[in-house]
Amino acid sequence: LFLVAMSDSAFAQASNANIYENVLDRYQVVASSWAAAVTRHASRLFWTLALISMVWTFGMMALRKADIGEFFAELVRFTIFTGFFWWLLTNGPNFADTIIRSLRQIGGEATGLGSNLTPSTVADIGFDVFFNTLDKATMRSPLVSAVGILLGLGVLLLLALVAVNMLILLVSAWVLLYGGVFFLGFGGARWTSNMAINYYKTVLGLAASLFAMVLVIGVATSIIDEYY
Repeated sequence: LFLVAMSDSAFAQASNANIYENVLDRYQVVASSWAAAVTRHASRLFWTLALISMVWTFGMMALRKADIGEFFAELVRFTIFTGFFWWLLTNGPNFADTIIRSLRQIGGEATGLGSNLTPSTVADIGFDVFFNTLDKATMRSPLVSAVGILLGLGVLLLLALVAVNMLILLVSAWVLLYGGVFFLGFGGARWTSNMAINYYKTVLGLAASLFAMVLVIGVATSIIDEYY
């Protein structure tokens, strides 16, 4: 009875408040402010490891009295290796952001939900269903109306949880994008370069999770629309 008495305008204000986007935007702004400091420390770690690697590599070659050809070949390999991982470090957030946005866009286009699916969009679907049950409620069929309202409320709560999970994944993506750049500094040496590669593996795994979530939301939306 309390839910039936609530006005649609109050729920409309709640659904259109874009609370999820406000939280996500705050995390994005704060996380992006880390970029300069994290990148500076990552660069320092990178060149420290690169220097250690260079001294060790060429020192060992000098001890075994390698010829000039071996020195030159190793110098070329060292330069290409160091330059490649430095390129990954300086462009880390951009590459990671591109990977995440691309998979989200592919999932949105595949499901027809659009490339800009947001947590608030998911929650609004639940509000639409709940509003519909309120509109159809009538005192002439109190039992049917009560069941309909309870089902609508259940759908709303479930989609709100889905929206929260999506928000958590997106927040994790922003934190990883800028905070995880530090691990790219380990690419300065061959012995620790796998830690830098793991950064992109983690980004790809997170992007795959978002991609799967968008696909699941697309299937759920089609089912909800069928019974709308």
